[in-house]
Amino acid sequence: MGTVTKINRDDIVNGKAGKRPGKPKGGVFHNDYGAMTPQQYVAWLIARRKEGRLGLGFAPYYINSSAILRADNTGNKAWHTANNEGNIWYLGYEVVQSYYGIISDKEFILNEDMTLRQMAEDFHFYGLKPNKETIRLHSEFSATSCPHRSWDLHGKSTNALKSYLITKVTRYMSLGKTVEEMLKKEGVSAPVVPVSNTVTPQPDGKTVKVGKQAKQWETGSNIPTFVIDQVYDVLASKPVTKSRSKKAYLIGKGKVATGWLLEQDVDGFKTAGGGNTNKATPTTKPAITGTTTETQSIAGVQMFLNRWFYGGLTVDNLAGSATNKALIKALQMELNSQFNAGLKVDGLWGAKTKNACITVREGANGNLTRLIQAVLICKGYDVKGFDSKFGDGLDKAVKQFQSDKGLTVDGLVGKGTFEALFK
Repeated sequence: MGTVTKINRDDIVNGKAGKRPGKPKGGVFHNDYGAMTPQQYVAWLIARRKEGRLGLGFAPYYINSSAILRADNTGNKAWHTANNEGNIWYLGYEVVQSYYGIISDKEFILNEDMTLRQMAEDFHFYGLKPNKETIRLHSEFSATSCPHRSWDLHGKSTNALKSYLITKVTRYMSLGKTVEEMLKKEGVSAPVVPVSNTVTPQPDGKTVKVGKQAKQWETGSNIPTFVIDQVYDVLASKPVTKSRSKKAYLIGKGKVATGWLLEQDVDGFKTAGGGNTNKATPTTKPAITGTTTETQSIAGVQMFLNRWFYGGLTVDNLAGSATNKALIKALQMELNSQFNAGLKVDGLWGAKTKNACITVREGANGNLTRLIQAVLICKGYDVKGFDSKFGDGLDKAVKQFQSDKGLTVDGLVGKGTFEALFK
């Protein structure tokens, strides 16, 4: 009988958030808005630690159906809820590969189940009983849609989802004190996702344009309107037998997946007689304006905020109040992380947030610069790249914004310009 792979890497975070002053009160349930496996999160967390960016958020656990990554000792605090109570007193459990289109709902529930087995093991260890006070949702601590996919699958309400989780954890606790004992008692090997649906996104050297006729992903969920008629990298492909399609493509940018597209919905498929999707990539790729954390678009900003600052946003390519609030929260988190500003991360602009802002100028490089780019993108300015580099393009955009707002036109983003941008 197989066993789940446990990756205990307390050395990754190594207590950076500090030691918890007592035993945890319970666990917080998360969905990761991503495509990565626990193994891939190892490298991601190590990079974030080396860059001094752990303060932007991390969970103690990253789990799918076949692997459990523990990134720090459970006796330590973690920055996973954007809330002091949640960070100090609750363990965090991240169900990975939760972005829609990465794996099927059935496979995602297997990821959930393994996550809840680990929660059950920890509840045994700390003498906790599963109830509505000990099993919490990320959305109970901060303004986020996390755990978004579990929410959709299990009742679309706090009470319904928590009742489901409590029932599951209670059952697993009755089967044993460790994940291995629970699996053995269930009489099953640790579930392994079928190879055809396992996604480790890697560009395959091709791009596709989403046809105007496209309506649904391969999984059956609706394709957002802002994806239609845009060009994407192909991250992976798999054989299917659906309608006129023999193949489906995982499209996205870099390692950020957007969804599984049927080949019949690739632009030009019909006019090419249903056989154009294996054509070689042109030497020069078309301009990209789709959804990606590397692309200059409102949707790209929203995905960046979701991935790096637990934004919890619907990726709709619209700059509304929720996106603005998430931008302010990201700025507050970054000022806390880099300058120990001690700000309350509430997404509300106030005197303390304004006074904590430093002056950012041409030549700067980092998350503050990227947040300046992000807010200007959302206001309709062309910053010439969403890349965290304060170059000539961003300088011109800042000066244009300052001119439009009647500010001193100097290209320096100081307290006054920060306030005009974010307030």
